[in-house]
Amino acid sequence: MFKYEEKTDVIHLDIKKVGYQTLLYYCIKKDMKLILLYIFLIGLISCSTNSQDKKVVGKKPTEESQIETKTVGQTNNYREIVISENSLDTFSIPFPEKNMLMPLKSYYEPYWVEANIGQQDGPDFTYIDILKDDDNPIAYLNFAPDNKFKLEEIRIVSSSAIDQYGVRVGDTYQEVREKRNNDFKNSTNYHQHTYLYPDSSNIFYELTGDFTMTEEMLENLNELGLTEEQPQNCKVDYIIWRKRK
Repeated sequence: MFKYEEKTDVIHLDIKKVGYQTLLYYCIKKDMKLILLYIFLIGLISCSTNSQDKKVVGKKPTEESQIETKTVGQTNNYREIVISENSLDTFSIPFPEKNMLMPLKSYYEPYWVEANIGQQDGPDFTYIDILKDDDNPIAYLNFAPDNKFKLEEIRIVSSSAIDQYGVRVGDTYQEVREKRNNDFKNSTNYHQHTYLYPDSSNIFYELTGDFTMTEEMLENLNELGLTEEQPQNCKVDYIIWRKRK
């Protein structure tokens, strides 16, 4: 019935002698193990896929709840910056003549503290700014053009900071007089910036507001002084610290 060729291991069947039913039975019997193996493998793959799907579906709510918890829990604690006659918070001013960027960064976190190069009519200079973000600067610390570690001026530009007398940016001229109770002088430079200052203090104020300029005042801008009435409608634009010599 069967004829074998050992060289090729091929089985030749005489279909007429064997019959179709016998041939079908032989094929089924020969491939049954392979068919069972295929069914078993397909079952394993299906179970594995379903298991992975269940894991992913079950994991999503956990990840979302963790993200939500982190978002709610992250609040920045911005300390109030206080400038005094001889200190900026815990830092004595003027600073020692060394690089203060990293100590300031560490102390004022989460504020942004960055070093930059400023430009003016004279030579460029180094300054450090303290900001909540790009749109909310708080203070500028300006250094000498010829010594990038020598502090020359601190300029407070936001009401988020306060001086030791309780004065903030935005306070009126009358409020400054009440809080400090000093004999103030005022002056206006050739850039028409008006300053309010007491002789004995390192802290003074740049004012902004409308006041009437007389012809005589315009002729003497370098020595311009306002009368007591003229700054009544002015407010504090900047709080400025400079060391008196």
